[in-house]
This record gives sequence, structure tokens and C-alpha cells, in this order.
Amino acid sequence: MLDLFGVAHSNGAAMDERFGAVLAKMLPEHAHLLRDFASWVESNDRISINVKLYVVGEILNGRPLQNTYEFAKEHARLSGRSVEEILRERLQAHYQTRIAFDRAFTDGEKFCYGAMYVRGSGLTDYGPYCVVLTRAFQESLAQLAYLPGDSLEVCFAADATFDEDAVRRFVTPHTHRHLMVAISRTAEVPTVERGQWQTLVALQGRYFEVIFIGEVLLKAVERVCVLKPEYDRMWNLAFASFGKKLGAGERAVGNDFVTLQRGVKDGRLRLEIV
Repeated sequence: MLDLFGVAHSNGAAMDERFGAVLAKMLPEHAHLLRDFASWVESNDRISINVKLYVVGEILNGRPLQNTYEFAKEHARLSGRSVEEILRERLQAHYQTRIAFDRAFTDGEKFCYGAMYVRGSGLTDYGPYCVVLTRAFQESLAQLAYLPGDSLEVCFAADATFDEDAVRRFVTPHTHRHLMVAISRTAEVPTVERGQWQTLVALQGRYFEVIFIGEVLLKAVERVCVLKPEYDRMWNLAFASFGKKLGAGERAVGNDFVTLQRGVKDGRLRLEIV
């Protein structure tokens, strides 16, 4: 089995060489701009994880964020169903590739997945609430690696087989993550205004994946971000629906939003509406 984080660590020197080679081919003014962009990423990035509302509620209630395997094991224990059955249901079309990826690595079933983040609502395709982790938590992680995209795309061949060579080529240590981003966005940096540089770090369908092992509790959360239309929708459901008939599902989701608002009002959670 591969040691993902060991491979990432060993790629640091190669990443320095690649970045130097990219700079050498650029016009001086563009090379200067790319260095600025890399430094900006290094200073401003955080790890983000987009989740559903109930997950934020669980974190507020003192539970750690669960990865896919932790979720499956707990629900198997509570329901009597098999872990594999729950994994198949949860991962759906991604079951084969996600299992192949995680089980190719030492401690792969402990992996937590996120994305590099600077500003905004994160990757809302994965969940409307973007949990942004603190820089202190990020810097405290001993097991942390980055990829220039979704691992299920970057690390698999066209026939959907796991590509170990791609892992060895692309996985990057925390110390060099900003260089990975700069190399990947070299052609775009001169065409994007500084005030919009965050769009080069994360957009729907185009982002840099973060893989780590660590326990995410409330103290590790810097803030939670949500788009205003989603916030308004949930506010109306939770607080403007008194006297209206709601289904059990709607009522439960509304209660989750109330839990979120309690955390905000109590000062335990910072909510940013974007």
C-alpha cells in the first residue's frame, strides 16, 4: 500500500524545480505576477468542506465531522446493515473509484476530503454550507496532501483504473501547495484581476483537492459560509412558516436551521452569508 503523505513529502523538491522551469519561460513581468499569486495563495488559503445543514448541526452539538467510512460504520452499527451496503448507497456511482483510491493507501479509510479555499461559498455541488477550517488547524495537521483536481479524475486512467503513477506525479505537500496552484493556473493569472484571484483557486468543477487525517471539531471551524438565496430559503422555512403546514422533512430541516441560528447567536459559530 502507498503512503500518500510520504509520497507528497518526497515531491517537494520536484515542485520547486517545476515552478522554476515555468518562471524561466515567462516574460519578467508575468513571472513577477505569478510569484505574487503563489505568495497570495500561501498566505490566504484555507481548507473548506461543503456539507449539508444537518452536519453543521452535529458539529455544533459536539460531534466530529465524519468521513464516509465513519458514517457507514456508525449507521451499520445502528441499523444492523453491512458497512459495504451503506457505502454503496452513499457513494453511488463513485463507489468503485472511491474505494479503489482509498484502499490503495495506508490509512486510506481515515482520509478526510476538502478543497483549497479563499473566499465565497465553496463547492456548493457537494453541499450548500461551506465549513472553513482555521489556519491553526491546517498547520497542525501532520498528514496533509494536495492534488490539482478531483482525485477520482486526476488519479484514474480513461478506463477507470487506479493510476499510481499519476498519484506519484501530482500529489503535493502542504509546503508546496501554492506552487501547485500557480503552475496549474500559469496561463490564467495574467488575465484575471487580483480582486478575482479566488476564482483561480476554487470554482464549481474546478478546484484543488485537500486530503488529510484529523478530527474536525467545532474549535477547528473558522466560519461557515452560505449563499444568500439558500440562507433566505431556510430562514423562511424555519421562521416565516408558523401556522403553515409543513411536511415532516421540511420541519426537520427547519429545526436544523434553528440549531444553526442558536450557534450563531450564542457566539459559538461565525456565519457568513455571501
